[in-house]
Amino acid sequence: MIERGKADGSDAKWTGSVPTGPGKWNGTNPILPQMAMWKTWALASASEFRSPPPIAHDSPEKAAELAELKTFQRTPKTNAAANFWEYAAGGLRAHHYWSGQIGRLILEYRLDDNPPFAARAYALQNITSLDTGIACWDSKYAYWAIRPFQLDPDVKPLFTTPNHPSYPAAHGCLSTATAAILGYLFPRDAATLATLAQEANESRIWAGIHYRSDTVAGAALGRAVANKVIDAARKDGSQ
Repeated sequence: MIERGKADGSDAKWTGSVPTGPGKWNGTNPILPQMAMWKTWALASASEFRSPPPIAHDSPEKAAELAELKTFQRTPKTNAAANFWEYAAGGLRAHHYWSGQIGRLILEYRLDDNPPFAARAYALQNITSLDTGIACWDSKYAYWAIRPFQLDPDVKPLFTTPNHPSYPAAHGCLSTATAAILGYLFPRDAATLATLAQEANESRIWAGIHYRSDTVAGAALGRAVANKVIDAARKDGSQ
């Protein structure tokens, strides 16, 4: 594993540039634009489940999505959830959060008495998480979709928008995928885990940092990656 890690491309330096033009993300120092070059575990390539092109920035559909963000009535509950999924379980903290979930579930399902099965559970979760991140970032930097506040200054995010393109939503990708693989491994908790992922994804609308289509595409990508890992897991002889 150490030797594989040394050759997985994760130390590559980005030498590209931020594209310009209408509807393009227009920040600086984007986060991990080279991630699509990393070596995947279960996917044939980073682009295997690339999201379809996003809605055009100047379309009526995009205008309707902006209107949803500008008219959403925030409440203390939605603000609390949005802040949680950003500051407690967003970015790299998402890996800590979902690892905490799997640690709890391993104990509750008494897999602590079966170390090989516990190790397998961690492996499947982390393979799913890493491949989903690679696939999600492949889609993000294939399209460089503009963020809501960049497209319309009347959109007022609840907090600073993460510094990468809008489409697809990362929580839609990662939370959906992780909840799906954990639901496969721990079926009694599948519905609860799916609800957590749905809240994580929806919270990006509540915060005003993603369009609705970002979250829909993210969830579809996350499910696709998780399903491929699950299909392989069903054939690995460990049932």
